[in-house]
Amino acid sequence: MKRFSCALSAGRLAALVALAAVLTAAPSAMAAKKKPWESIPVPPLSTFAMPAYERVELPSGMVVFLAEDHEFPLVELSATIDVGSIYEPAELIGLAEMTGSVMRTGGTAKYTGDRIDEMVEARGMEVETEIGQAEGTAYLSALKEDAALGLELLADILRNPVFPEDKIKLAREEQKASISRRNDDPMTIARRESAKVVYGADHPLARVAEYETIARVTRQDMVDFHARWFHPDRMYLVVVGDFDSKQMVDQIEAAFAGWAKADEPLPADPEIPDFPRTVNIVDKDDLTQTTVIMGARGIRADDPSYAGVQVANRILGGGFATRLFNEVRSRQGLAYSVGSMAGTGWRFPGLFAAFTMTKSESSQKATAAILAEIERMITEPVSDVELAQAKDNILNSEVFSYDSKREILDRLVMFERYGYPADFLQNYLAQVRAMTPQELLTAVQATWHPGQMSILAVGNYKEFDGDFTTFGPVNQIDITIPEPALDVPAATPASLEQGRQAIDRAIVAAGGAAKLAGLKSYFEKSVLDATIQGMALSFTIEKTVSYPDRMHTVQKTPFGNMTSVVAGETGWSQSPRGNQDLTGDDLQEARNEMRTDLLGIMREPGAFQFQALEPTEVEGKMCLPIYVTGVGDDYRIVFLGETGLPVLVQQPGRSPMSGAPATQKMYLDEYAAFDGLNLPSRQRLVFDDEEFGKMRTEVFTANAKVDAKLFVKP
Repeated sequence: MKRFSCALSAGRLAALVALAAVLTAAPSAMAAKKKPWESIPVPPLSTFAMPAYERVELPSGMVVFLAEDHEFPLVELSATIDVGSIYEPAELIGLAEMTGSVMRTGGTAKYTGDRIDEMVEARGMEVETEIGQAEGTAYLSALKEDAALGLELLADILRNPVFPEDKIKLAREEQKASISRRNDDPMTIARRESAKVVYGADHPLARVAEYETIARVTRQDMVDFHARWFHPDRMYLVVVGDFDSKQMVDQIEAAFAGWAKADEPLPADPEIPDFPRTVNIVDKDDLTQTTVIMGARGIRADDPSYAGVQVANRILGGGFATRLFNEVRSRQGLAYSVGSMAGTGWRFPGLFAAFTMTKSESSQKATAAILAEIERMITEPVSDVELAQAKDNILNSEVFSYDSKREILDRLVMFERYGYPADFLQNYLAQVRAMTPQELLTAVQATWHPGQMSILAVGNYKEFDGDFTTFGPVNQIDITIPEPALDVPAATPASLEQGRQAIDRAIVAAGGAAKLAGLKSYFEKSVLDATIQGMALSFTIEKTVSYPDRMHTVQKTPFGNMTSVVAGETGWSQSPRGNQDLTGDDLQEARNEMRTDLLGIMREPGAFQFQALEPTEVEGKMCLPIYVTGVGDDYRIVFLGETGLPVLVQQPGRSPMSGAPATQKMYLDEYAAFDGLNLPSRQRLVFDDEEFGKMRTEVFTANAKVDAKLFVKP
């Protein structure tokens, strides 16, 4: 039997003694030897050099910055205009962005937007316009040989946009699609709602477009907005590339000749309030992690503390290897992502903020940990090592903000617009190099106040750890997207009586109350012919309904079949993308569909309220609109013709292209007899007055035999 000894052999003991001697007796020799990468020579940072440029102020008031660069036969032109969404009326939020888009897509009286697209693509040019929150921009990139044409196009767009209705409609649809998706991402929600918390929900820097404000925007609004804000004395041009400066100035003057100056000064900028701390929750029970933003009003870049807080933010959370990253994410393991923003702005005071994404179960702990790190920043000086690393970080990275002549000149334009000296960058970098721990501490103590930072968390509140009220009283924020409003006059006894009588006549014309009430089930087969993105497509729809609460629908498409089933208190859908249960509002909406289509309304008129509206013309025929409500939250407007039968049904819907809310209209063009009922046989489906497709009913069987297996979940 072998015996194992814990004693060391003489040879191993001698080796360990020798190693210990090396480690203890000669540390200075080991330290003195350089690591391989430390032998690589590192040159000093390059000093910032302003490129040669010329500033010219034209008689029109337009300011032009020019920098010749003959290395490549290219010309770039960027324009900045004193306009923005901060100037749009509160009831027309979205007007500025739509105006900036349609200026380019809609073209001018001389060149349509589509023609401009063709000219630009054929020459490899780029011509764009945009209006943001606090400025408008335009951009031109062209070969030297096409620069004159590009300048002509851009000047025409900026001066003479025509805003055609079809492009306005497209811009409106894009806006609506954006609104419909705005609650998809928790960080997007957090950024949007935290701006409202800090600035106020109605502040021009925080307010957001809604379906209703977008719907109000008209072509005349765009024309008026452009006429008020676009003038040469509110525009700065930067031109860089292969050109002669004198010739370029002459071309610019000629392109913009006759453009009138503004007849009123710019309004004062909106003031930034300084609200006390609030604690706010966006409760989304479908999330497993929490996104937290805590923020407060910051400073402008011309504040004496600017350089100090920029350096401090690099230490706190403005990148990797920061205090927030090391403490909250790495050591405590509380965050997937964590960081901070210095809280500086060029035109307006910035938003001093910290953020994190963490598990629901560590929401409070992570928030408290971040606030503790901010508190530490304002109570004790940073170390020399932290300060040196932050300085190097800024000095090494700042150059990339000025790595082209156009970027440098665009920054000079910004400095001039907002009242900064032209050598602001050089002064800032000098302050960074000279920054001391005490100067940094003084700067953050003057500007960072963690006790005033409002907190906004997006997550599943019932899963949060601890009690968020430790930070202050909790406000629940509703992020439900308001649906477009419908302007309907208040009902009166007379309008309700008239509406019910009109519907009774429609019921008689459709086959009679007894026939409709006796409808216990039906099978319907229809074909929809639609054009989608230029492709002509056909869809077959087979629907089986068994009253009161079962419906089986199969949509046969070129891309595969889609089935949706409502079976009383349950429902589900099947498609090539997979299976999904219908629950909550989705299930209730599907159940309501059976009761609120034309057959459902006529089968069960006692469940609804019918309000007669003012007679109106539909495609040359006078009709009586009946506003139908009472089941679910939606409405129907049934337009009854001379025969008493409906010729149009209007209701809220969703665009099949963008998914955004749209006004859905079904024009009932022809009727036919189906099993003793007079029902629509040919229809047209329209969304926001744009035809989507034509539908024809091929089969309708009243009181059809229903296979119970259709309503058994596979």
